[in-house]
Amino acid sequence: MKIIFVLPNLNLSGGTRIVAEHARMLHERGHEVSVASSVRRWPRVRDRFRAWAKGRPIARKPEGSHLDGAAYRVVTTDRPRAVRADDLPDADLILATWWETAEWVAGMPESKGVKVNFLQHYEAHPGQPKERVDAVWRLPMRKIVVSDWLEGIAREQFGDASSILVPNGLDTGHFRFVERGPSGRRVIGGMASPAGFKRFPLAAETVRRVQGRAGESVFVGFGNDMSKAVWMPEGSRFEVTPSQTRIAEIYASCDCWLFTSDKEGYGLPILEAMSCGTPVVATPAGAAPELLASGGGILVDSDDPEVLADAVERILSMDDASWRAMSRAARAEAEKHSWDVIGDRMEAALKQILEESRSA
Repeated sequence: MKIIFVLPNLNLSGGTRIVAEHARMLHERGHEVSVASSVRRWPRVRDRFRAWAKGRPIARKPEGSHLDGAAYRVVTTDRPRAVRADDLPDADLILATWWETAEWVAGMPESKGVKVNFLQHYEAHPGQPKERVDAVWRLPMRKIVVSDWLEGIAREQFGDASSILVPNGLDTGHFRFVERGPSGRRVIGGMASPAGFKRFPLAAETVRRVQGRAGESVFVGFGNDMSKAVWMPEGSRFEVTPSQTRIAEIYASCDCWLFTSDKEGYGLPILEAMSCGTPVVATPAGAAPELLASGGGILVDSDDPEVLADAVERILSMDDASWRAMSRAARAEAEKHSWDVIGDRMEAALKQILEESRSA
């Protein structure tokens, strides 16, 4: 198959990493893969100076993206603009990966392939135009979704029962598992983010409550932007944009990983922590309900930090055998999402969509 993925820009986000991995897997299976992206627009010097004068963070270009060194074709526009048909080769399938790219893909000629909307989130976030986001969900494009939650939105909110579920995958060799017991240091992990729906202040407050009950507990983690970090519990240690190797080490150092989003297309840190054998306490956003159903953590349907602290404390207070059992269950679930397994599912989904389009 000839397959094109269309990205809004190249960056180090989790969503871009998922696209890069799908592209790699399909390329390695013998398919002809291209990824097209717009060049990212950066603030003008005048706007950067104004931000500096007002004491706000000054945007900087990231160092590379998840597609650096890709073995497949990567095309970027000559300036910040929509990806157009003349930027692309002809193909069998073309996949949008963000609401704006779905608008671009919708206008492509048939020669660019069957149009697919690869949905990793319901992107009606604050600051995004909800009317346009909803409009692309209504477009006559086949949907591939990464979680039961998104499949439900497609069916219940937009009347589309034909979406295909392909969960996110991960490299279980990179996010590796080493049999271990609880550290004895009561280490709680989390991912810092200024995005409101990720509710990092709730995670911080939950840790503070745990510390208030038992004293010795440490909050560790990472984030790409700590400029809006909330007041952090005592002894917190967070790293800004660590390497992928270091991120895996952080997950593996924790006795419990805390995930507090109220809206999430998937929630990749849950899966990554579980792959490292770290039990997770999570609110029921994204794929959390299905990932934790097999016993690799505790699902908490509450935004009360006391209730979340109860769940964290349950994990931190487990005896060695019980904690190890939960750790092994977390890893077993993660292995169901290895890239070999998920690569099979994405390849099968694309073949199904292509075959159905040809027989229509």
